[in-house]
This record gives sequence, structure tokens and C-alpha cells, in this order.
Amino acid sequence: MYIGFKLENEGSPMHFQPDGALDDSLPGVAAEAVVWNALRQALGSDPGYLLHQFSIYNHQGHVTAKPDILLIHFELGFWVFECKGCNLYNIEAIDGSQWRMREWHRETETPLGQADNQMFQIKNWLQQNPETRPLQARVAWQYRLALPRIRRQEWQERFRDPPFLGALLFADDLEHPEQLRQTLYAAKKANGAPLNATEWEVILKTLGIKLGDPGDDPISYSYDPQAVIRRVQEQIFKLDEDQRKIATQYPEGPQRLRGLAGTGKTVVLTRRAAKIHADHPDWDIAVVFYTRSLYHQIREQISKVCQSKFDLEPDWKKIQVMHAWGSQNQTGFYRLLANECGLTPKSLERAKAELRDKNDYTTEPFDYVCEKLEKEAKEIPQLFDVILIDEGQDLPPAFYRLAYRALRDPKRLYWAYDEAQGIGSLTVPGIAELFGRDETGKPKVQLGGRATVLPHCYRTPKIILMAAHAINMGLLRGDQPLQGVTQKGQWENLGYEVVEGDFRKPGSTITLTRKACHPIDQEDFEPKVDPQSLLIWRTFPSEEEEQNWIAQQIERDLKQWSFQPEDLLVTGVGSFKKSRPYWESLKAKLKQRGIRALIAGEDAGQDIFRLPGHVTLAGIFRAKGNEAWKVYVCQFQNATEPGLSVEEQLRRRNQAFVALTRTKIWCVVTGISPQDHLAPAFQELQQAKEQYPYLRFPAFNKGSLRRIHEIDPDSEGV
Repeated sequence: MYIGFKLENEGSPMHFQPDGALDDSLPGVAAEAVVWNALRQALGSDPGYLLHQFSIYNHQGHVTAKPDILLIHFELGFWVFECKGCNLYNIEAIDGSQWRMREWHRETETPLGQADNQMFQIKNWLQQNPETRPLQARVAWQYRLALPRIRRQEWQERFRDPPFLGALLFADDLEHPEQLRQTLYAAKKANGAPLNATEWEVILKTLGIKLGDPGDDPISYSYDPQAVIRRVQEQIFKLDEDQRKIATQYPEGPQRLRGLAGTGKTVVLTRRAAKIHADHPDWDIAVVFYTRSLYHQIREQISKVCQSKFDLEPDWKKIQVMHAWGSQNQTGFYRLLANECGLTPKSLERAKAELRDKNDYTTEPFDYVCEKLEKEAKEIPQLFDVILIDEGQDLPPAFYRLAYRALRDPKRLYWAYDEAQGIGSLTVPGIAELFGRDETGKPKVQLGGRATVLPHCYRTPKIILMAAHAINMGLLRGDQPLQGVTQKGQWENLGYEVVEGDFRKPGSTITLTRKACHPIDQEDFEPKVDPQSLLIWRTFPSEEEEQNWIAQQIERDLKQWSFQPEDLLVTGVGSFKKSRPYWESLKAKLKQRGIRALIAGEDAGQDIFRLPGHVTLAGIFRAKGNEAWKVYVCQFQNATEPGLSVEEQLRRRNQAFVALTRTKIWCVVTGISPQDHLAPAFQELQQAKEQYPYLRFPAFNKGSLRRIHEIDPDSEGV
């Protein structure tokens, strides 16, 4: 369902979705882009709507039609355009309606049948509605098969003049806007009295086209968001059998847990910590994390499990919840270990100063202090029986070595990570990189088959998670993807099903989908929710307009849709430090509307992420590890900002992934975009929405990637 059209009168100019030209270099839409841009130039001043991959849903919420291009012309009627990017060589033979293909992603095609069926489904949908049934009979219906890589003369030399020649558009037809316009008008049919503006409005509303200005019209829902939240709360995060086993078992030796955002890594670790504490109250346990604002969340989860499952109050002297670094006011793992070694722990400011003195502007401060402690400590005391690490992707190898040495045998070191959330670093090291290799070349630390993958995401709806992966890896950018996995099994570990394609053939089309794990994605979920309504984006000419719209929408969330302030989170892509004025301005605009907001890490303690009665505003590093029912991701254009180094491009895309996956149900993405074209980040996001419930991209190999998410087999503990 597209939101954001305005029907003023029958003479108003064409409305486009998406706005602007399509990029014909993008994979999967190149042929459609040629046709779209030609139609846009030919009919731009005409009254109507030109829609790219517009979806028609039935009463069960399933897509029944999704034409490549749909033209709703107030004078010419409905036109469906099926677009094929094949050249003449790809068509081996034509037998009736079936085209036999070669060196193509399918052996056969029925393109005219596809176009006819798309038109039939749209027409049928209007026939089912009593209001539109008589109207659709007065509208002309036509379809065309566009072949933008074949010229008319070469076609006729090969296939002559088949009966369906009139239904074809060739490259020649698309090259001259005025000629294309004349071609379409020459095919005009009269089916009865023309529809007036009111009648067209009825048709548009029946098709799910929301009338109104996209820049000003707040988001609306056709269901009660609070009923959706209540229903999700009843079902969300019931551990599956694998997770239950992981949470209740604690192996004798190190174990690594891999999982996407929302797969329950933190819940599994905190439940395991509570289980161990209940079974062995005399053991010394450390639960370590990286994001400061997770402190209270982790303590609360451990306490809740201890009380509800084991009827005991946790002894916080025996089960210590610690930030990885710590501060003067709060014990952290590094500071504790440094003190126990008889060394003075270094603060962040001190570490930065020492690195500056060395003219070292590449080493991360925490990497530096851990490596220095490792070198300077004469002996690492064995302080703990168990160490559990969350957000392991953000911790340096030296930290793992220190943690391993600080353990008593049998070295129960359990850590969880998600490589897509490593927003400070670009790679997740394998076991050998963490702990080194022995003289035979084998990793010094062996997992012994204890490496575990959590593939099912329960927190974030499927449409948002798939879009987040597409942005994160650059699957839908004009060039090759930037990072990702290149094997079928690795995609399955991420929770995907490979529907079509062969990763061994670079350039061939890969089609993926995901299993429905989030409650809202289940077929029996009530109330029915259009998945497209869960992920909405808006662009603006300026930051001030973006901020005003977000403030307006949050006010509407609170007053009309009955959200609590604590249900809402606003985060963004890019440097919080550089954009601090942006956050202060947004906070002021909310205050003008009587809405209190907390800038996490600025307005309260370092560990405070939420306050009662406040909307949380948080930079991406503060937001990581947290979640909300509805998340606004602002400054999204920064995800694909031009001129960035490859390393910074990867960081920004990782930040975008983290931002999108903070939500438990709804995500609203905003940013700045030039008026003459759509910013690349939003082009990719829109493509991901249009392809849902699939992701389609050309197969790629490791050699083309700037970062590989796969891990060497010997690092998997075989």
C-alpha cells in the first residue's frame, strides 16, 4: 500500500511512486527503470498515477497482483506494463504463449500471460467491491510487454509479425517521449462515460492508494496499534527448543553463540547466568556487556528469572553484572582486573591522550588498554568460575584473552555476538584470531563443537529485518554488495530460505525469503496487519522539516494512537557527537508540543536509557542493545553518504542495520533527500519493501566483497 497521493481534480498532473527517476543501474529493475523513465517523460503532465511494483492485497492480506508498472490514467484507463530485460539472443523460440529462453534465469517465460493475469487480478479486485464494480466497466483496460533491449526491426527480422505484435513495446518506442505518448493515445479505447474525480477517488481508495500529501500527512493505521501490542505481548519471546537447551545447559569449556538482532541472545545468556547461580551459589559469575545502558536491563532479567524460576534473590556479590570497561563510579571488568593485577586502570580520556602522544589515531582506546594490561600484568588472577559476554562483536581480541585467563578451569567462557551489529569495528575475529594458534597451526582454544547459531528472530518483523539486511550488506545498491555471506548454508544460518538461484554462479539471480518467527508475521495473527504499514519512510528537503514532522507524528502517536512515551525511541545513523545540535533541536520541538524527551547518556546517568513519561532520543551507540515498540530512524541518508571511505561505508550500513532492528513492531525511517532524485539509502529501502516477502539480488563471490561475514571452519570448533 502506498501512502502519499493527492487527488485534486481530473486535470492535475501525474503522480509518481516512487518520486523521481528509477536508477537503471540497479539489479533487478534495470528494464523496469527504462520503461518507467520513458513513461514518466511521456505522460508527466497528464492526470493520473504511475506506480512501480504496486501491490494488490486480498482480504487475507496476501498479494494477488504486483505489476512491474501500473499506469492509472484518468483518460486512457488502466495500463499494465510487464518489463523483460532480455535481448533477442535470450529468446530461443516462441511457441504460442510460451517463450523458450536460453542463458536466462528461467527456461521458459509467458510474459504476455503474466501481463494479462496482473490486469485480470486488479480488475477482479474492483469487481468484488459493489462500489467499484460498475465503475471498472466504464474504464479501458490494456497491457503491454516492454522489451527495452530489443529493437523493432531486429525482432521482425527474426520473428516476423506475430498476432501479439501490437502488445509489444520495443526500445525504439521508448526512446522518444512524444512518440510514446502518441502510441498510447492511438490505442485509446472508449468504454462508456468518463469517470469524474469522485468516482476515481473511490477506485483509488479501493486499491489502497491513500490520498494526501506525503510530506504533511501523518502516518495512519487501519488497525488499533494498542491491540497489536497486546497481542504481540501475549506471544513474544517464547523460547524455542534450541534456545531453551542453550539457556539451561552450560558446557565445560568455551562456547560461542551467533545470532541476529532479536534472536534472544541476551535473554539466553541472562537465563543461563540465573540457572548457573541457582545451581552453584558459591561460584563467581561475571556477566559482561558493552553498551552502558544495558546494565539495568540485564540485572532485571537475571533477577526476574532467579525469582520466578528458582525462588531466590540473586547475590550480586557472586553474580556481578559489569560493563566491559567500567568507570570511576562503577566497576567494570577491565578496571577490576587491572586493580587485581596491581596496576592503575586507564580511563577513556587517559587512553585517548596516550594514543595521541604516540600519534596513533587508528587504534581504538579499549583495544589499547586491554593490550597494555595483557602486556604489563605479570600474572592474571583467576577470579571467576563463569564469564558470560553479551555484544561480543564490540570487544577486542585482547579482552577475550584476558577473560579466558581470569577463569578457573574448565574455562567456562560463553560469548554471544552478531556481526551485523559491530558498529565500531568491521570484522568479527575467529577463534584463532582471538586466542592465537599453537606450533601445529591449530587454534590454542578449541570449541569442540560448542559453536552455536540462533537463526530465528523473534523481536523484529520480517519485512523490517529483511530490509535491514539488504541495507547492511548493500544487496540492492547499483554496484556489487559490500559485505555478506556467499554460501547457501550461511544464509540458512541467518534464518533465510534460498528459494531460487545458485551462489556458485556469480551474476545469476538469487531469491531469498524468511520463515515467519515474529508473532505479527504469523498467518493466524489478529488483528490483520498489512506488513507494508510496519516499515514507512519519508524524505524532506531540510533537517528542520524532518524534525517538525517527527515531532508532529510523535504527538499523534501519543494522543491518537495511545502510545506511551516509553514505547517510542528515536535514533539515527551517523555520529551523535557531530549531530548533537540536531538532537537538541528535536528535543526542543517535542517540548513545544508538551512532550518530554530524554537524550540518553546526556540528560541522566550513563546507564539510564528510559525515564517514565519520556520519549527516548538516542545516538546509535546508546540505542544498540535496546528496543521499543515503535522506532523512528532519522538522518537515514547518512547510511549511503557520498564520498565515504569503504570502511566508513561499512560502519554506516552496520549502524543502519542496528537502528532498523531496534523495533519490536513499527519502524519509521526519515532523512534528507534532494528534490530531483531519491537519496540512495531510500532507493535501496524502497526496493526492499517492493520485493517483500523476497530479496532478489545477483549472486556474488568472496572476491568482490569488502567484508566477509563467514567464519573459517577451524574457527567453528570442529
